Amino acid sequence: MNVRRIVGQGLQMTNEHFKKLIWYAFIPAFLGVVISSAYLTYQYYTLINSPLFSTEQRDIWAIYDLFKDIFADRLVILVTLVILAILVVLGNILLKPIFNGTLINALMRLERGHSIDGSVEVGIRKFFPLFEFGILTSAFSITALFTQSFFILKLWGQNALFFILPILLFVAMAGLMINFFFVYSEYYIVLEDKKLIKSLVESFYLVIGNLRKTILVLLLMILIGARAILNALFFLLIPMLVIFLTSYFETFFLSMIGIVLMAVIILVVLVASAYLLGFFQIFATAVWVLTFKQLRLKSLGIEHDEE
Repeated sequence: MNVRRIVGQGLQMTNEHFKKLIWYAFIPAFLGVVISSAYLTYQYYTLINSPLFSTEQRDIWAIYDLFKDIFADRLVILVTLVILAILVVLGNILLKPIFNGTLINALMRLERGHSIDGSVEVGIRKFFPLFEFGILTSAFSITALFTQSFFILKLWGQNALFFILPILLFVAMAGLMINFFFVYSEYYIVLEDKKLIKSLVESFYLVIGNLRKTILVLLLMILIGARAILNALFFLLIPMLVIFLTSYFETFFLSMIGIVLMAVIILVVLVASAYLLGFFQIFATAVWVLTFKQLRLKSLGIEHDEE
């Protein structure tokens, strides 16, 4: 198995079939970016209003006061935003595993020269095992550790964080190991109709049997993905900057024109970030689908390993 050739094939598949697949990656990416932006904004305001930096307000009340000032006479807008927030959260929970399964199945069909018709149905049928797998891995994700660290920092201070830091680092290492050894689980679930536990076991054995190749693919995808994530973070800094400027131009931003202008800027940036992350999601999934196929053929003795 030639890793460089697989990455090249994955990029070629992404470029050739991007228009067919973009919505399956863009929608989850957009919902994720919206939630991440809201989360980062919340953490920023709660941190600067925590006992570390302020003695007047704490945590959620800073966000509450900000919304009260902006939407004091705009109840309709506030209700609309609350409904949209609920829809975004529910959409992220429901659509992410469905579209992930759809994307995996569609890319395998395209690699075999078939139509992607029926891939959405496969994604729907694989919702529950993919959802369970997402819960398993998200418990050890960077976001979860970030949330726990900020909670400890804001509630108990720096000394408590430094005291608990070794535990958090241990959990982070455990999460990296889990994500590494179970990297093929989703592909067993979607492409070979395995149950969750069986897919975890099979993924572990496949990684152990092809340790060097899996590490090479993983490191290469991390290097490529780091650039995409940094670019997306750069875009996300713009909404954060807009929100930060509200403290200096409060009168303007509390007006209807200011709210609309700020919303348009944030929406454009979110769409651009989601588009970039969506492209990388298709590319990364294509690379892992091709890698999974090659390693499974090798394990079945159908195809010899190529260097």
